[in-house]
Amino acid sequence: MSVLEVEGLAVPFGHEPGLREISFTVGRGERFVLVGASGAGKTSLLNAIVGSLEPSAGRVRIGGDDVTRWTVNRRPCVLLSQTPLLFPHLTVFENVAFPLRVRRVPSGELKERVEEALAAVRMSGYDERRPATLSGGQARRVALARAVVSRPPVLLLDEPLSALDATLKDEVRRTILDLHADYRPALVMVTHDLAEAGRIGDRIGVLVGGTLAQVGMPEEIFRGPATLEVARFLGLPNELDGVVEKDGALRVGGVCVPRPNTGWSGNLGTGPDCGRRQVRVVFGPDGAELAAVGFTSNDGGACTGRVEEVVHRPDGVNVRVRTELGVVELGVSPDRIPAVGRDVALRLRAGSVHLYGNDAGSSGGRSVPS
Repeated sequence: MSVLEVEGLAVPFGHEPGLREISFTVGRGERFVLVGASGAGKTSLLNAIVGSLEPSAGRVRIGGDDVTRWTVNRRPCVLLSQTPLLFPHLTVFENVAFPLRVRRVPSGELKERVEEALAAVRMSGYDERRPATLSGGQARRVALARAVVSRPPVLLLDEPLSALDATLKDEVRRTILDLHADYRPALVMVTHDLAEAGRIGDRIGVLVGGTLAQVGMPEEIFRGPATLEVARFLGLPNELDGVVEKDGALRVGGVCVPRPNTGWSGNLGTGPDCGRRQVRVVFGPDGAELAAVGFTSNDGGACTGRVEEVVHRPDGVNVRVRTELGVVELGVSPDRIPAVGRDVALRLRAGSVHLYGNDAGSSGGRSVPS
């Protein structure tokens, strides 16, 4: 059963259309992560849900109640902003207790709930400390305790891991996951970090061009971006022109890639299913591979090229190869890195290539099974 329901929400950006036709649901105990480029409207969407920004159309329901016209203090949800502020003149205990004092919770119950919240974020013993004496990670955890002390059924987090170093980010991430597992709210989190979205989200929603271009489990989003815009947002580095032949094979320049048994991943649009189709061919570093010894450009899906650059990344090594198709970036084994200037053969991997028709648009069109 859905705890949070967003239906056809529209949020203008000044005189611009802004967000439009935003619809999704989040169940109890589910983690829904919103991603999108800067300015896509992620924070505006959270503000519309919590009630600090009025939508021009659509509805927000929490626990079955239409709260679209409710004031912020009536809505059973809490938003933790990107830069949470603690009251500097209050102790850690009083900062966390503040939402309960506003609700006139009896002192005995208040003390018990504040202690539970501080224990949940591993801040027991810090009750009398002032915010100025806390580290960045500690302050974030106190802000989280304040957000959840009233146990709202809907918890909204706006970039909770931004501007943290790797150690603090891991600390706060673990706290979020522990808190969520403890009382299982419907969680909506905004982030620009795709890796964090994949680690935290049960489902991910991608905001592109003012709409939710795709919603799905992390593996669905990362392995099968539904539109060209989503593929570009995901940062897939390779984008080439191609043609899908009548038999379903893909031709990119002089290279022919046989159609995989399960069909192409992507969105070929609403055009006819027969005949030659002009497409954009998009793939990540895993969409091409260095060919085995003896592999030639006469083999299916193969071409030759010259290594232009070796790119070392935290998650592996990529090489950029100039080919007859253009420059292609692909991943290589760290113990088999070809030298810059070396001539190599490579081939496209049909199962990791995504095709998008020119008429596919930003969200419409026929999804091709992957």
